[in-house]
Amino acid sequence: MPPSRNRNLMLPPKERLMRLTPEASKGRYFALALLLMVVLIGYLLGVHWWFVAPHLDYASQMSDLREQQLKFRETTAQRPQIETQLAEVLSFEKNNQAFLTDADANSAFSSLTQKLTQVVTMRAADATRCSISSKQPINLAQEELYLRVIAQVRMRCDMETFAHIVYDLENSNPYLFVDQLAIFKQAGGGGFVAVPGGKQPTAGASLDIRFNLSGYLRQPGKKPEVKPQTGGKRSE
Repeated sequence: MPPSRNRNLMLPPKERLMRLTPEASKGRYFALALLLMVVLIGYLLGVHWWFVAPHLDYASQMSDLREQQLKFRETTAQRPQIETQLAEVLSFEKNNQAFLTDADANSAFSSLTQKLTQVVTMRAADATRCSISSKQPINLAQEELYLRVIAQVRMRCDMETFAHIVYDLENSNPYLFVDQLAIFKQAGGGGFVAVPGGKQPTAGASLDIRFNLSGYLRQPGKKPEVKPQTGGKRSE
């Protein structure tokens, strides 16, 4: 028998019990820690992920719904103010003279050409000095916020009179725009395009003038067309 054990047996019973108590206490602490670990693992596997986590998720969703409901209530409370502002915007748009007032593109083209004829007649009482040779509608496949109506115009006019005509057109209501301007000087059946920096035609010379006159309707414009991509190999 080991000497240490013999020494413990030779001790009185009370002292022997005091020496055995710390070892028993350590065993109880270890058992208690092991029990807590088992309970925690059981909670995580059997309770938390099946019961607690879904309820936490539901609580988070309910909180989000309450915030949305509060925002909706605040927006509803502002409804009279929003309706007043909307009425002001609609009234402004209704009285806005920047747009053509026609119902469709065909009637708008007629209004454009009528406006052009009126300005030409006012600025050039003598038809031999300035006249409209042709005018036709064109349809450009361009992306626009509003529907754009374009008239392609060809005129015979002197430079001074034409400058006044363009000024009157671009400073009128509704708003009209002159672009794609090309000016040709008539000389022996030929001609050339007048370019910036080049020799300008004289004021009294008859010019062949081509341009686009356009305006906008208060209607949605065109969206860019997306062409489908075709597959396959390119033939050589």
